[in-house]
Amino acid sequence: MIELLNQLFEIEAKTARLEGVSLSRNIRRMYHELDACGFVAKNPMGEKFTEQRTDVEASLTCDYHDKMKITRVLKPIVYKREGGTLVLVQKGIVMVA
Repeated sequence: MIELLNQLFEIEAKTARLEGVSLSRNIRRMYHELDACGFVAKNPMGEKFTEQRTDVEASLTCDYHDKMKITRVLKPIVYKREGGTLVLVQKGIVMVA
C-alpha cells in the first residue's frame, strides 16, 4: 500500500505541471479509497523544518538556519490508522532551503 501511495503522489505531482490535463477528481478518489483502508498521506510542502522533526528525512540545499522550509517533496509522509491513533509508516523524503 505504501508503494501505491508513493506512486499516486508522484502522478499527482507530475499532472499538476501539465496544462489542460485534469486528473484531480480521479486522484482525490484514489486517496479517499486508501484513506478508507486506513492509510493517510501528508504532503509537508511549505512547512517549517527543524532538526527535531522525526517525520521527514531532509536534504538541505544550504547551511542550516532557523527559518528553513520544505521546498520539495519527493515522497509523502504516510500514516496508518490503528485504533484511534495514526502511526507513522513512512517518513517523507524532502528538500529544504
